[in-house]
Amino acid sequence: SRRSTRNMYCKVHRPVNTPGVSDNKGKCVQLVEYLSKELKEERSYYDNFFSQKEDYVTPLTVMHHMDNNHRTLKRNDDKFYMLTINPSGEEQQHLIEKVTGKKTGEFSELSPEQQKEVLAEMKRLTRECMDEYACNFYREKIRSGDDLVWYGRVETERHYKGDDPEVKAGERKPGLQLHVHIIVSRMDRSQTVSLSPLSKSRGNRQVLDGREVVVGFDRSQWSARCASQFNQLYGYFPYYHSKDKKFRKYSENWQAENELKNEAVSKLKREILQGELKEERRMYTNTFRLYRFVVDPKKAIIRELKRLGVNLLTGRDR
Repeated sequence: SRRSTRNMYCKVHRPVNTPGVSDNKGKCVQLVEYLSKELKEERSYYDNFFSQKEDYVTPLTVMHHMDNNHRTLKRNDDKFYMLTINPSGEEQQHLIEKVTGKKTGEFSELSPEQQKEVLAEMKRLTRECMDEYACNFYREKIRSGDDLVWYGRVETERHYKGDDPEVKAGERKPGLQLHVHIIVSRMDRSQTVSLSPLSKSRGNRQVLDGREVVVGFDRSQWSARCASQFNQLYGYFPYYHSKDKKFRKYSENWQAENELKNEAVSKLKREILQGELKEERRMYTNTFRLYRFVVDPKKAIIRELKRLGVNLLTGRDR
């Protein structure tokens, strides 16, 4: 179920929760076929897959490129991931009005030409979000969506599942339901860098092929940065039309404060991950260990003994 929010949320789907996919360790044919379901129906806004540079890509091309972009991965490694970009209802209304000048609560009420214009903007937004996705790995060689292999599809409908007794499974949900499904390869375009958005970012670094690299991906930060991109592209202020003066005042300062906050977090994280602030990082680690002892002494002692044991076996001394 979707959250009630005024801002979009961007999600990384785990393989077990990816529709129509048993796992992501083989070919992507099941997922591509699942995402192609709207193509089989007669619609005035008939559309296809798109990428960072191309607006129309066939399912066959998607499968070919995705399934041939993992030469260094092992058989049981993840080969691809599914992401979704989900603008809130308020954001969808704002985008449509900004693009077409029309206020509507249903995509079908737009003319074919207006529908194409909205789809084009959704693609533009997705490319910005994939630039943020690339930057969120903090890898030297990964600067933008151009460095990735990914394909997206804008979907205009959502349907009820069989777990709601009041509606029939498969029925279309009312209202605006624009969202984007993305298939992204685990390997970058050069097939030399492995990128997993399922690795939780904790500021860790690891030596790979003789070089120290960042490990992890901050999913919440990626989602926040994508929401900021929407705000910048379309001048979206959640409380702009509110009759409440408090909300209107909040709206005037909201964009600047939000951008400053996100930039500050991003800059601090870059400094930590790039080896700066070593003393601060060590202080944080020690403080966190002390906190564990206060909250749950028994559990903390067991963890500390395990850590010391591993260090003795591996020769590490932190």
